[in-house]
Amino acid sequence: MVMVWRVVLSLSIFLPIGCSSYLGPASVRQAHRPYNESVVETLNEQLLLNLVRLRYRDNPYFIEVSSITSQQSFEGAVGVSAVLPFFGDRVRNFGGSAGALYSDNPTITYQPLQGEAFLEKLMAPIPMEAMMRLTQSGWSISRVIRIAVEQANHMPNAPSASGPTPVGPPEFREFKELTNELRTLQQAHALSLALDGERIALAFEPSRTPADVRDSVFSRMGVRTNEQAVYLTNRPTLRRNGDELYLQTRSLIGILFFLSHNIEVPEGDVNKGLVTVTRNPDGTLFDWEEVCGGLMKVSNASTPPADAFVKIKYRNSWFYIADNDLDSKSTFMLLNQLFNLLAGDVKKVAPVLTIPVG
Repeated sequence: MVMVWRVVLSLSIFLPIGCSSYLGPASVRQAHRPYNESVVETLNEQLLLNLVRLRYRDNPYFIEVSSITSQQSFEGAVGVSAVLPFFGDRVRNFGGSAGALYSDNPTITYQPLQGEAFLEKLMAPIPMEAMMRLTQSGWSISRVIRIAVEQANHMPNAPSASGPTPVGPPEFREFKELTNELRTLQQAHALSLALDGERIALAFEPSRTPADVRDSVFSRMGVRTNEQAVYLTNRPTLRRNGDELYLQTRSLIGILFFLSHNIEVPEGDVNKGLVTVTRNPDGTLFDWEEVCGGLMKVSNASTPPADAFVKIKYRNSWFYIADNDLDSKSTFMLLNQLFNLLAGDVKKVAPVLTIPVG
């Protein structure tokens, strides 16, 4: 009988040890990262999918994972069996058994982003305060302004690209040259976007900006001032002061359209007329890399790409951003931040879809 109690004791020790390895803090470590990675991966795929949809003039659609709950349980059982003899004999045919069952039952809630409030956020011009926040947090002023602004004073930045792919080439070159110059000054810590009272100022640091360089930038912008800053405004031309720079910003959907034009489309889809082809006045193909070069490029392949940061299959082709394309990854991250900043606080009124898994 001593042997019986020893075995029972050892099995009873096994049960709590096995249980503690799955439940409590250990279960958080095991479950948190897989859920986190799955949500990030699917949101990246959704954003790329909607960019591709816009290239084909298909409707975009956004769904967010609003909650994830998980119920975990652990069940264990221990059994001991033996043949008990009559008086005087030893225990024979002794045996033991143990079993354990661990289960994880997640429930995931999806919520479509739609309704009047979301559409207003999607179609409203980007606030200049949002651009200021992004540049102050370390983003390139050139990257932010190129995707978020479609006109600065007299300089257009491909305004026709804020919608479906245009037939003719957009105007953008003078604006692009200006943003490159601003980026050079930003890297030299010679300028910044900052709040001056209630106005947003593009301020130049006198000790780091030669007067001729500053005057050249002001002349290109079309502003007239002897100060070290120009002020951003959305006021009409007749009401602007000489030290004000008029900015017409894109909407969030305009930014998505703008970046979608540089998506590489299979030749077969082009020949079928599934996408708009932009041509120069002489009939040659216009290269959207000239507009979006250094921002973002989406390639396509007939088979799943091996080294992709994000990829999706659409219309029998694979569209992807290469993992070593750091410029495209940066813009994709910036686009995510803009989307969360501008549309992430919308109160959803659409039906909720809750799916128990497992």
